[in-house]
Amino acid sequence: MVTFRRLIGGVHRRVVEFLLDRPVVHELIARQVAEGPGIDRVHHRLRHLEEESDRSGRAHLRSGGRLEALESSVGAVSARTEALQAQDEERLAEIKVLNTDLSNVRRGLAHAFPKEATVDPVLDPEIADVQGQVVADIVYSGVEEQFRGSEEEVREAQSVRLGLIQSLPEIGPVIDLGCGRGEFLGLLAKAGIPAVGVDSSPAAVARSGEQGFETIQGDLLDYLRACPDASVRAVVAFQVIEHLMFGTLLRVLVESYRVLAPGGLFLAETPNGANLAVGGSTFWLDHTHVRPLHPVLLQHLAEAYGFVDVRVDLVSVPGVPWKLNPSEDLGAVGEAVLGLQEYVLSGQDALLLAYRPTEATPRRE
Repeated sequence: MVTFRRLIGGVHRRVVEFLLDRPVVHELIARQVAEGPGIDRVHHRLRHLEEESDRSGRAHLRSGGRLEALESSVGAVSARTEALQAQDEERLAEIKVLNTDLSNVRRGLAHAFPKEATVDPVLDPEIADVQGQVVADIVYSGVEEQFRGSEEEVREAQSVRLGLIQSLPEIGPVIDLGCGRGEFLGLLAKAGIPAVGVDSSPAAVARSGEQGFETIQGDLLDYLRACPDASVRAVVAFQVIEHLMFGTLLRVLVESYRVLAPGGLFLAETPNGANLAVGGSTFWLDHTHVRPLHPVLLQHLAEAYGFVDVRVDLVSVPGVPWKLNPSEDLGAVGEAVLGLQEYVLSGQDALLLAYRPTEATPRRE
């Protein structure tokens, strides 16, 4: 209330000063003074002007208050709209996951129980195994979507590997072992590179087949063994070899070398077993993983089986705000943390690149 009075008092003074500074007002006062008693009318008019100024000031304050209230209401409505939009996005994400699960159920059931089948799925003793496969596909699909990433995310990450394939001699197709949802097959198809996907999951093969990709359901090692010598441009295995028993991994290396054309590439991406956060934690989020593989071991195995120009790149480097800079004066504790952080903040995945030499090279069988 005191502030309001001060404001109105200030307006009052400015109005009076303004009027007294006008020549016409001086003229009016002089005329009224000359008329004698008419001076009262001058004071009356001045008081009238003061009252008008007072009412104008109050009206302005009232309109300002209404404007603030309106702005507050608009802000509340905007906040509510944003909250609803966020809820809609969450619901759409949930629906997408449910649609994926439902599609996997349909694909698995369609493969397990074709329309021409005459067996009773309830009474047939072999149906239990088929049902188990369908359930396993559904569970694994959910794990893959949750922890590996959506198809769009995986496709974007794999797109940077496409140049490695394009630089190879154009001899034969690319074999995508464990092709899964077909992300890399799609990239190859878009680039005009022939490819064949192999996967043991009926649901995965059906999903890739629906996109028009050539896919084979079966064991990846059996498929490699059936391929002719030196007939393949590249063998790729993204997030696959960590699912294999060690003996099977060795046979995959042997068969891949055999089927690759001279200059062909064996390309494998796997969780980095040298990263403590991966080997001690995130690796085990996938219940089908067998064992982490150390980058040094991967390079040794590839070289031992005759591959050349072998290297292992550490990719998928995590970004954290607390990484220490080696150039800083860290002290003893900081130096210890600096030494450990390389085992935690190194690439989360290891990318093995191994080429078949252009000339015959002895290798271990």
